[in-house]
Amino acid sequence: MVYLFDGSFEGLLTCVFEAYSSKERDVSIKNKATYIPSFLDEVKEIETDMGKFERVYLSIPKKISQRAQEIVYRAWLSEDENAPDLIYYFLRIGYKMGGRVTDYLQDQRISKIIDLDRKVGREAHRFLGLLRFKEVTEGIFYAGYEPDYNITILIAPHFVRRLSMQSFIIHDRKRNISAVFDGSELVITDKVPQVGDEKTVEEDEYAALWKAFFKSIAIKERRNPRAQMRFMPKKYWKNLTEMQD
Repeated sequence: MVYLFDGSFEGLLTCVFEAYSSKERDVSIKNKATYIPSFLDEVKEIETDMGKFERVYLSIPKKISQRAQEIVYRAWLSEDENAPDLIYYFLRIGYKMGGRVTDYLQDQRISKIIDLDRKVGREAHRFLGLLRFKEVTEGIFYAGYEPDYNITILIAPHFVRRLSMQSFIIHDRKRNISAVFDGSELVITDKVPQVGDEKTVEEDEYAALWKAFFKSIAIKERRNPRAQMRFMPKKYWKNLTEMQD
C-alpha cells in the first residue's frame, strides 16, 4: 500500500498515524508531488489532519526520545526522496526499542536516517558562520543563500537571538522561502522578498575593507586550501565577500 501526502511534515506524520491505525503491512509513504504511478501499487491519498499529526509528533519524545524527534524533523528537511519511508521505519522500530533506536546503526535504514540528520545539522552549523547580510533599505538587512538542504527554519532562531533588535530577511533562493524578522516576530514565508541587487558606494567600501582585513590576517606560509575547503566548501564561496577575488 502506498500512502500519498501533500509534502508537508504534518502530512507525513498524518500518514504515520493512518498506517498504525489501519495495521496494514508493507506501507510506503510518498510525496504525491514526486510520486511516479505504477500499475503494481495500491494507492491511498491521505489528507493532512493536524490532530493526528500532533498525536504522533508529541508521542515521539514520550515513547522514544527528544533526540528521535529532532532526527525525524531534520531527516524531513533533507528532502531526500526516501526520507518519508525512512522516517516511518525509524518510528516503527523506535516505538518498540525506545531511545536505543538512535544507536541501532547496524540496521542500514536506521543508519541512513541518522546520516541524513547529521548532514542537515552540519550544513545548518556551517551557515551560522557563512551567512552574510547586507543592508537593502534603511534598517533592514538581507542575506540570500542556496543551501543543499531546507535549513532556513533551523538557522533563523540563531540570528533572532544575535540580531534581536534588527530587522532582517534570510532568503533561500533555491526554494524561494524566507525567514522574515521585524524585530519582534519571526515568520517563515514562501513569498519572495523584493530586494535590490545594486550595491551602494558605502557597501562597496565596506566590502573592500573586509577583503583587505581578510588578506592582512592571512599567513602566506600557512596557507592550506584543502583544509579551507573542508571547513568552508567551495560551493558556498559565491556568497562570501572575502572569496570573490
